[in-house]
Amino acid sequence: MLNCKQVASLASDYLDNNSTTKLNWKIRMHLMMCSHCRRFYRQLKVTNKVARSALSEPSNDNIDELLQRIKESAKK
Repeated sequence: MLNCKQVASLASDYLDNNSTTKLNWKIRMHLMMCSHCRRFYRQLKVTNKVARSALSEPSNDNIDELLQRIKESAKK
């Protein structure tokens, strides 16, 4: 069984599907039992989604619009 520190360090690879099937299973098992790591993983997914969205769109100097998009993504 993985501990929280291990899951936190492996979460990005898990999110990007860059880990082995056995490791994915261990991470999933930990996430089922640990609400703190589930919250961390959800926040990482939102951050990843917002970062990819910001990078894929043309540069925008409107900070208020960017903050609104971040808030909307966090609600999903």
